[in-house]
Amino acid sequence: MLTHPLVWSIPVMAVLAWISMPLNDALYDFWVNYDPQGDAQQQEWSQATRIFRYTSGVLSGQLLALLAGTALARRHSQGAALAVAAVLGVLLAGVTVLVAYPMARAREAGHGGGPAFDDPVLMRVLLHELAGYPLLAAAGVGLGILLASRRTSQRIALLTLLGIAWYGAMQVGLAQDDEFAGPSWLLWAVPPIAAATAVALAGLSLDVWSDPPVLIGDWGHSAGIALLAGAGAYALGLNLLGVLVERHRRRQARADHR
Repeated sequence: MLTHPLVWSIPVMAVLAWISMPLNDALYDFWVNYDPQGDAQQQEWSQATRIFRYTSGVLSGQLLALLAGTALARRHSQGAALAVAAVLGVLLAGVTVLVAYPMARAREAGHGGGPAFDDPVLMRVLLHELAGYPLLAAAGVGLGILLASRRTSQRIALLTLLGIAWYGAMQVGLAQDDEFAGPSWLLWAVPPIAAATAVALAGLSLDVWSDPPVLIGDWGHSAGIALLAGAGAYALGLNLLGVLVERHRRRQARADHR
C-alpha cells in the first residue's frame, strides 16, 4: 500500500515544492542579473522573483506526475490507471500550491506586491503549469505500458535518462529572455522546455525601462499553450500506442498457449 503512487507521490511533491523555493528565489540572480542596481533593475528583480517564487515546484512536479503515471500503469488496467492519474495530477497540483503559496507570501512580506491572485501574469502562468500535471500523469500511464515488458533495471535506467534530459530541457527554457530564442516547434514537442519558458517569460514580462513600466510580450502565454498541447498530444499518442501494444501482447500470449 505504501508503494502506491497515490501514497508516496504526494509527500514527495510537498518536499519538492519546499526545496524548490530557495532555488526559485535565486533564479533571477542566476539567469538574468546577479547584481541588480537602480530602481528599474530592482523592480524587474521584484516582479520576476515573485513569479518564480509562486511557481516553485511546478517544473519538478510535472516530472513527478509523469513518473507517477508510469508507476500507475504497473498497478492498474489502462482505463483505471488513467482515471487515477487524472485525480493524482489534480492532487499534486493542489499540494504544490498549498506548499508554495504561503512560503512565497512570507518571502515577499513587506514588499507591497499585492495579493498574488490579483496578478494576471502570475495567475495565467500558474494555471497553465498546474493544468499540465494531469496531462503528464496520463502520458506517464502510456509510457508505463510501453515499458512494461522491460526488465526493472532497464526501466530504471530509461527513466533516469528521461529525468536527466527533462532537467536539461528545463534549463533551456529558464534561460529564455523576452521571447523564445529557438525554433517554435521545440515548445510544442518538448513540454519541459515549454513549461520553463512560460515561467521565464512571465517573470520578465515587465518593461521596467518604460515610464511608467508596462507589461510586454504575451507573458509566456504561447509557451503555456504549447505545454498543454504538447502534453495532451503525448498523453493521447502514448496511450493509443499502449492500447496497440497491449493487444499485441495478448495475441502473443494466446499464441504461446496453443
